[in-house]
Amino acid sequence: MLASRDFPASYRQWNRGNGSPAGFRWRGLIPPRHWTKPVAAKMVGCFAFQRNNGSRTFEYPWAFEALDIFPGAKVLEIGGGLSGLQFVLSRCGCEVTNVDPGMAAHGVGWPVDQESVNLLNRRFGTSVCLKNCFIEDAGLANESFDRVFSISAIEHIPPDDVLTILEHVRRVLKPGGLFVLTVDLFLDLKPFTRLETNKFGRNISIRWLIENSGLELAAGRPEELYGFDAFSPGDILERLPQFFIGSDWPTLTQALVLRKWEGRAARKPDHLELAVSKCTT
Repeated sequence: MLASRDFPASYRQWNRGNGSPAGFRWRGLIPPRHWTKPVAAKMVGCFAFQRNNGSRTFEYPWAFEALDIFPGAKVLEIGGGLSGLQFVLSRCGCEVTNVDPGMAAHGVGWPVDQESVNLLNRRFGTSVCLKNCFIEDAGLANESFDRVFSISAIEHIPPDDVLTILEHVRRVLKPGGLFVLTVDLFLDLKPFTRLETNKFGRNISIRWLIENSGLELAAGRPEELYGFDAFSPGDILERLPQFFIGSDWPTLTQALVLRKWEGRAARKPDHLELAVSKCTT
């Protein structure tokens, strides 16, 4: 699906209650150098510590709902940086791990380090575990997570690395587990213009992503997911006023949920031999 301009009132309520996506209103009144102090941290909230695109107004509450969490759920975030959602999930009783190599991520990462995560854990009473490395180096056990999620990160990652991430997502998810993700759809790139890339990344084929994940599409409309035959750029442009557009860059937000098959071994994808270039066609 593509994020609608008129998303549910419950999303706005969730944002208000959690200070999403940029922190509570006190953020503008307290100097940033004081945000990590005990009282100030609670006043600015979990979401104040990483700059966010306006699209997160939709993405965070949608992802929280789609994750369908439960107390004790083991949750893995890919590329979470210092985003507030990981701390919200930890407060809800989930065992949260964030795999993020930070600035080592080929120049597209966010600053994140163990000291910062430890400090925020103390301030918010949470226990987020940071794996400050690439997912293949994180030492994650097979079938050890109930949920994996990624918020607008995949499209910034080189295609070869996306394949590696998908391989490990499939490996670490428990049978029946969910992979919840959002992917930016840039309006200034193909299939809407002739440009292949911008300073943020490229438009990645969601069909290619799903085929190479070995997972099944559990939620998402193919006609609103780039790469599917049912996706029509012309139709999307005609319907553009219906969709939520990011405030910092002309992007739409694709939102989908993938599920690992339950009751049998996960399907090994038949499409790994596809040329990496097909991720954008």
